[in-house]
Amino acid sequence: MSIHEQDHVFMLERAGIKVSIDKSSLTVKVEAGDATWETVPGAASLSWGLTPTDRIGIPLSSATKKAFSTIVSGTFKGVHVKVGPFSANGIEYGVYLNLSLLLNSHNGELVFEVHEPDGEIESISEIVWPGGFRFFGGGEADYTAVPAMQGYLIPGNWREPVRRYHQGMMYGRDAYMPWWGQYQDGHGYLAIIDTPNDSRLSVEHLPSVHTHLEAVWLHSLGRFEGIRRLRVRFKKGLDYVAMAKMYRSYVHSLGKLRTLAQKQALNPKLEGLSGAAVVHTGVHTRIAPESYYYDKTDPEKNDFAVPFEERAAQLKELGRRYGDKLYVHVDGWGLNGYDNLHPDVLPPSPTGGGYEGMRKLQETCNEEGILFAIHDNYRDFYHDAASYHPDLTIKDGEGKEEFSDYWAGGAHSWLCTSLSKGYVERNYDTLKANGIEPDGVYIDVFAVIPGDECYDPSHRMSRTECLAYRASCFEEIRSRGMLISSEEPADWAVPHLDLVHHAPYALDPGPGGGPAICVPAPLFSLVYHDAIVVPWSLERGAWGIPERDLGWLHGLLNGGVPYLSIQPTDGELEIVRTVARLHGLVGFAEMTGHEYVDGNWRRQRSMFADGTVVEIDLDEDGYRIMMADGEVWTNR
Repeated sequence: MSIHEQDHVFMLERAGIKVSIDKSSLTVKVEAGDATWETVPGAASLSWGLTPTDRIGIPLSSATKKAFSTIVSGTFKGVHVKVGPFSANGIEYGVYLNLSLLLNSHNGELVFEVHEPDGEIESISEIVWPGGFRFFGGGEADYTAVPAMQGYLIPGNWREPVRRYHQGMMYGRDAYMPWWGQYQDGHGYLAIIDTPNDSRLSVEHLPSVHTHLEAVWLHSLGRFEGIRRLRVRFKKGLDYVAMAKMYRSYVHSLGKLRTLAQKQALNPKLEGLSGAAVVHTGVHTRIAPESYYYDKTDPEKNDFAVPFEERAAQLKELGRRYGDKLYVHVDGWGLNGYDNLHPDVLPPSPTGGGYEGMRKLQETCNEEGILFAIHDNYRDFYHDAASYHPDLTIKDGEGKEEFSDYWAGGAHSWLCTSLSKGYVERNYDTLKANGIEPDGVYIDVFAVIPGDECYDPSHRMSRTECLAYRASCFEEIRSRGMLISSEEPADWAVPHLDLVHHAPYALDPGPGGGPAICVPAPLFSLVYHDAIVVPWSLERGAWGIPERDLGWLHGLLNGGVPYLSIQPTDGELEIVRTVARLHGLVGFAEMTGHEYVDGNWRRQRSMFADGTVVEIDLDEDGYRIMMADGEVWTNR
C-alpha cells in the first residue's frame, strides 16, 4: 500500500482501491475496481449554534487554513486534516477541526474520523465528515438501502420525495440500525456508523436529480469529545442482501449478536415464544381531560375497565379454542390504568380487581400454559405520580423540563434515565411480595426513542449513558427470570430484548397508516431475524403495514409471530395458526436471503437457514411456503 502527496491531492492506494482527497475542496474520490464514488462538493461542513434558530452551516472547505499530514498506524495508512478557523457573515469562528481519512491495508476498508476539535468549540452543534457520495442512479436496478424501521429501498428512478420522521436520529424510526448502502451498475458500498449514539442519518432524495445520504455527528452535552467514526466498504455485487449480511458480520465481530438460541439458554421461558400467538389486551383505561385521547362528546368513554377476572375467563376460553401457545401482553393493570401515574403504578387497579384480581389472572395463565406479561414505563414521568418532582426530570440545555400531555395520563415530563432502575427494582420487589411474578415485562418506548441527554447537574447524562441505563433496566428484568420486551427493535437494544411490540415498515405520512415509503425491504430481518421475536398485525393497512397490504403476509415473509384477538373469529384463528406454525419452524433461524420475484416489488421471496422458502403476492393476497423436505403450504 502506498501514500503520496501531489500538488492538489493526497493519494492512498492498495490492490483494488485508490482513494484521493482534494486539498482545497476536501472532496474524497474512491476508485474501487470499475466503480468510482465521489463525495458531494461542499457536503463536509459544521453547524454553529446549539439552537435551530441560531444555527449557521459552514462548509469545511471554506476554512482559512488547511494542514495535511500522513498517518501510519498498524494496518492503516492515511491523512490527518486540520481545518480552521472559519468565517461566515463577517464573523470569524475560532474553531479548528481534526479529521482523518484512513485506508486499511489488509481489507481495503475506508475509515473517516472526527477527533476532538480545538479552540472555540462550545457552540458546534453538528459536524458532517466526509459527507455523502454523489448518487445519480437512473434505473430500478440502482438503489439506496435505508434501515428506517424494517427497511426500504429507494430506486434510482423513484419519482416521489422521501419522508423522514425525526431528522434521521439514530435508533429512532428513521434508523433502527446504524448503516446504509448504495448500489449502482453492479457495484455497491456499505457505510457503517461505528460510533452511532451521537449521530443521525441524513437522507436527501430529489427525484430525477440525486439521492444523497450522510452521517451527521452531533454534539454530546455541548461538546465533541472522543472520536466519531464511519467505516465504508466497497465491493462488486454488494446488493442490499449482501449489505445486511456484511453488517450482521460486523455486529457479530463486536460480540453483540446474541441469538434467540443463546437467550433461551439463559431463560428457558423463551421456548414458549417459538410458534406462539401474541394477545394484546388491557384492564383499565382512564383518560385525563387534557389528553389528546380524551372524548369530550362522551365522557363515560374516558374511564372504563374490564376486570382481571373477566380477562382471565376470556383467555381461558381463547386457549380452549386456539389450542396452542399464547403470550398475553396486559396493558392498564396499574393503579390508574394504562399510561397513568408512571413510574408509581402500584397497587394494581382497584377498578380492575386490585392485587387479588391480578393474582387470579396470573394463576389462570399459569394453569393454561399462557405466558403472562405486563406493560410498564420508566421514561414518562406523570405529574400526578406520587414521586414526581421537577428535580428528577430530564432538563434540556437551557435547564428546562420537557413536557407533554398527549397520552392518556395527561401532563408528564421525562424521568431521567439515571434514576429509572431504582423504580424497576422497587416495583418488581413489591409485586413479588404480593404474589405476582409475571413471565414477561414490556418497558415502553426505551427501544424506539433515541438516547436522551440530561443537562441537570444533579444527574447529568449523555446519550451513551442513557442507553446504558436503559439496558440496565432490561437486564434487571431478565435477571428475575422474566422475558423482556420493548416497543421497537433499535439496534443497541436487540442483545437485551427477547421480543418487541412490532418492527413493521415506514409509511407516509406516518407509521399509523398510508402507503409505504419507497419499496419495503426486510433489512432488519436479514440482520436480526434469529435474534429477536417480532409480532405482526394481521389486518390490511394496519399500523406499519402499507395500506394495500395484508399484515399477515408480511408476517409470513418475515417469519414472525402473529397477533391474535382475545375474542377472535374462526377465520382469524385459521390465519394465526398458519403464521404461528411457520414461526415454530423458522423463528429461531437466520433469514438468509430475500428477493423480488421477477423484479416485481409486489411479489417477494424470503429464505431461511433451514431451507424454508416463503413467497408472497401482495396484489393477489397469496402465499406459498416450501419446506426443505418438499412439503408445500399455499392458499392458491
